[in-house]
Amino acid sequence: MDKNRYEEIYHSLRDIADVGPVAKRFEIYPGIAYTILSQKTVTLVKSNFSNLKRSGSEQLKQWKNGKTIAEMAEINRMPATLMASLILKELNIPKKIALNSPERIQSRRLSKEVTEALEIDHFFSPRAHSLQLEKGKLGEEIISFWLKAHKIDFLTEDQLREQSMTKTPDFLLPEPIILEGQKVSWIESKAMFGDEQEHKYYMKKQFNHYEQMYGHGLVIYWYGFLDTLESNGHAIKGYQFFDQCDDKIKELMNFGVHL
Repeated sequence: MDKNRYEEIYHSLRDIADVGPVAKRFEIYPGIAYTILSQKTVTLVKSNFSNLKRSGSEQLKQWKNGKTIAEMAEINRMPATLMASLILKELNIPKKIALNSPERIQSRRLSKEVTEALEIDHFFSPRAHSLQLEKGKLGEEIISFWLKAHKIDFLTEDQLREQSMTKTPDFLLPEPIILEGQKVSWIESKAMFGDEQEHKYYMKKQFNHYEQMYGHGLVIYWYGFLDTLESNGHAIKGYQFFDQCDDKIKELMNFGVHL
């Protein structure tokens, strides 16, 4: 994707209500707009949540004075699940148990508000995390189907771990293939948009290690990627590459998006 177009989409997305209109305006799948908003939200949280945590006692005071968790989340432009986590921490209530089973919280008010926070949070709730894992699995299923259709042998990440290998791409190709003049020895599936920040992170965390062990590979950013990304010898593709899997692609591009 052209960087100017990406930035226009990025700045047009402020909250979940923008996903549908932005997708329509830019003629992209809703899942792409949703994913860009999700990554934007994560970036903002990384910048702002530490400051919010330092004001935990003040946030608890506001809650005790009648503000709801949802209201406080909106005021602070913070995902509701994280605001709930902050209040739970200030009340010395184990957040893992409370967020997974809010009905077990003794305070009726707090139980109700935590439940509401989980329902309105599209990016940080346990349900959002589960949906992201499911999107990842669906992306890997499409790659597996494509490899089998082209009669390309492969080993999955689970199979590699069974061999006690520590650096494991999603798919390792025992016999490398040539893709548009590039030698590909592994494939990594990413259910995200490949912006510069994410790409640099995974290049350092994963791709460089895979290259040292196996050679160059193919990176799939299912929800698109910037055309300015440095490939470093790897092939980079989006959902359009898998043109034989239209039904599965449409499912993935709209998966978990409730407009």
